[in-house]
Amino acid sequence: MNWRRFRPWHAAAATIAILALLACVTSLGHDFTYDDGNIVQTNASVHTLAGMWRLFGQTYWPKELGGDGYRPLVMSFFALQWVVGGGAPWLFHLVTIILAVAAALSVQWCARAILPAPAAWAAAALFAVHPVHVEVTGGIVGQSELIVALCICLAVGIYLRARQRGALGPHAAAAILGLYVLGLLAKEHAIVLPLLLAAAEWTMISGPPWRVRLRELRLFALLLVAVSSAFLLVLAQVHQDLAGFVPYPAFRYLHMGALDRASTMLTLMPQVARLLVFPTHLSGDYSPPDVAITTGFGVAQLPGFFLAAGVVLLAIALRRRAPVASFGLCWLVIAFLPVSNLLVPAGFLIAERTLFLPSVGVVLVAGACVSAVLARGRQQERYVGGALLASLLVLGVVRSVDRQRVWQNNDVFFDALVKDAPLSYRAHLLRARVIGRENRVAEAVAEYRVAMRLFPYDVKMMLTIGRDYQRMNACPLAIAVLQWSYKLDPLVAEGRDAYVDCLQQQHQWQQSRAEALTALSLVSGRESREFRADVARADSALGRRRPTHVIDHFALFP
Repeated sequence: MNWRRFRPWHAAAATIAILALLACVTSLGHDFTYDDGNIVQTNASVHTLAGMWRLFGQTYWPKELGGDGYRPLVMSFFALQWVVGGGAPWLFHLVTIILAVAAALSVQWCARAILPAPAAWAAAALFAVHPVHVEVTGGIVGQSELIVALCICLAVGIYLRARQRGALGPHAAAAILGLYVLGLLAKEHAIVLPLLLAAAEWTMISGPPWRVRLRELRLFALLLVAVSSAFLLVLAQVHQDLAGFVPYPAFRYLHMGALDRASTMLTLMPQVARLLVFPTHLSGDYSPPDVAITTGFGVAQLPGFFLAAGVVLLAIALRRRAPVASFGLCWLVIAFLPVSNLLVPAGFLIAERTLFLPSVGVVLVAGACVSAVLARGRQQERYVGGALLASLLVLGVVRSVDRQRVWQNNDVFFDALVKDAPLSYRAHLLRARVIGRENRVAEAVAEYRVAMRLFPYDVKMMLTIGRDYQRMNACPLAIAVLQWSYKLDPLVAEGRDAYVDCLQQQHQWQQSRAEALTALSLVSGRESREFRADVARADSALGRRRPTHVIDHFALFP
């Protein structure tokens, strides 16, 4: 190697790559963990390259598991990795590690457009070792977050460099639009890119008045709108709605509206801030009553309100004095909005993986602080700042490596989950499902009881537990759980077969007949045949006979 050609930015990039590797390289020995199982390991649609085009018309999650999301690019990428590696998890994790390194380098490249080299390095280094990113790098499904962050950071970096030189040329515009399309096909949240570009223009680009700028960027803005509209149209076709997510159970079954969601999220804002700035305690799940579900507004929402309002006001106030910090705060707000439950209901309250892209804004603010310290020129402040940065990087690597161990496999992950969040009902539910498959029936039942005691209002959970009880031949428990579920949601069809079966096993023929008739009003086609047979079975047990000259109305069902 010719060391004379080894530039300082080469060394900076190499150290960022090393830090990113240190934070996630131990994931190479991980198995399929948590969502990896349903999305990759048992999902036949990503086990072959044949008919890959069909993935562009399918939801990310299988229909039987909610049908959430639209990420055909990532699903195609999973299929390629599965075929190449024969389904071995190590190849998926190797690709995830490579993407994590690339994402950290893209943050450095983007930050370098608006920060001095040392400050851009500091921002990317903090990003590379951030412990909250372990949920993204420890599993396989986090590849969607990594690809989106990579595309968006590159697109913003291209935009900033082009606009600092003057007009946005056709090559830069085409590259940004291409990255936008790739990001959208990797994960829906890439739709924030136009807002990030607008924030970059507002904070970082000086020049002619806004009217002149709008005329210059009009065609590019129209193309961004066209791409966004086309994506939303496809999303609506695949999902039959624009949200694309089944709302969180508490929102659905407690009939919480937009104001109640906002109240809950304002209560949780300090928790989100802690995860982004001081992520000492991490968890794979944040569910009630471990986190609060609230309705209406009161004192409990004040810290979150002042925190959220303070970030917005600070971004506005710093626009002239510290534009990079202002841009970082804008990035944080814009990237967090789609997962905040404020615009549309999401399928979670807080999820660490969704903080991956917002954390770019946090490290940009940190880079702006480093830049301010360097600009002051005081040697003592530089020494103190350098020591603090080094300490944070060491602590970040140590915490990330320690946290990576939790994602080794499902046994380790779900055991750790109930320790990390002992009051989270979903933590106990998920662990019960895993150990139940291992025929540890007594432990599974105990975990189910804890989950139901903590939060009995998740109908989907109650139905799952009821069906599992039926499979365990614990019909008295199944009947009690399913009966409660149908009181909460009388129109749900799921689990009715298990309910009727258990009622028959307990010789409760009158009730089993009534429940089979109810089920017939909720299902159609082949599903109805079983319930027609259940009605006939109940009639026989009750000694009922229909006259032969009377038309059997059950036969009218297809």
